[in-house]
Amino acid sequence: MKKSVPYFLHALVILLFVLHTVSNLRAVSSHYQQPLLNSLLDSIFVNGSILGLIYFSYWLFIPQYIVKKEYIKFILGILIIVLGFSLYINLAAYFLSNILKLKTHVFDNGWMFGLAAGIAFFFGILGTFLRLFIKWFIDYRDKIELEKQNLKSELSMLKNQLNPHFLFNSLNNIDYLINENSPNASLALNKLSEIMRYMVYDSEKEFVPLLDEISYIQNYIALQKLRIPNENIISLSINGDPANKLIAPMLFIPFVENIFKHSTLKNKPDNKIEIKFEIQDNGLSFYCSNTIAEINKDYTSGIGLENVRKRLEMIYKGDYNLTIENQAKCFSVNLDIKL
Repeated sequence: MKKSVPYFLHALVILLFVLHTVSNLRAVSSHYQQPLLNSLLDSIFVNGSILGLIYFSYWLFIPQYIVKKEYIKFILGILIIVLGFSLYINLAAYFLSNILKLKTHVFDNGWMFGLAAGIAFFFGILGTFLRLFIKWFIDYRDKIELEKQNLKSELSMLKNQLNPHFLFNSLNNIDYLINENSPNASLALNKLSEIMRYMVYDSEKEFVPLLDEISYIQNYIALQKLRIPNENIISLSINGDPANKLIAPMLFIPFVENIFKHSTLKNKPDNKIEIKFEIQDNGLSFYCSNTIAEINKDYTSGIGLENVRKRLEMIYKGDYNLTIENQAKCFSVNLDIKL
């Protein structure tokens, strides 16, 4: 639809002139006591000339002078259009009236440079602004499209960055379970398969079921627990019903990955990782926190977290609130989204 907006505006302008041409034919014909065909030719001449003036200003150099801030050339161009159109319309009206004996209801009293100049100025400016508006719209549309493509590229980069590191750790852990002849090896392999399937296929969509996104987080956490001496330091709670809700994919994983990356994960009483989903009818709240050994000023940086900020601003602008706190030995994230 957005790509057709300029064509729609052009069609609307032309349609308005066509409607104006045919709407008062009988009244003009009766007033000037001339055949309906003559009145039609008269209206086509007047409205066609004005329409041509609009697109003469639209297509030629006038709007470009404004873009380039060459205002003197723009003013001179408008003056040339005004004088040129005034001369043209009066000569054409004289030709129609005196040679073809066709009444021109706008210029039937002789040469009227003042009226023609006013018409030329108004519709010349109108053509200029039409061109500038369409240019602004196309530039804005292209900018939004470029930002979307950049975000898709960054999301792909994020997935590529996440996959090798996480994959190697998970495979090493699964290899250990296999060597230990643990029944959890098959379960871990299935969870890894589900994670990779989601990342490769499902996350390519613009929106995914919230249930799938949470399941992805659950599988990720389950695999991370394989390398933690005491998995009880990890707390995951989901309150509310995630069914029948959609969310942009992979919004939460950069935060979850971040807390595992920077947490000590040692079996100490004060060490913990906490992840919460609070789901309401019209939105959700996501919270995660972890204890850290020391404050890291670059803790909140990185392509993953920056990507999430950009995606939130584009997809949920005005409908989200993100708070990241980096305090003494504790890092936390609060994300509220209206769905």
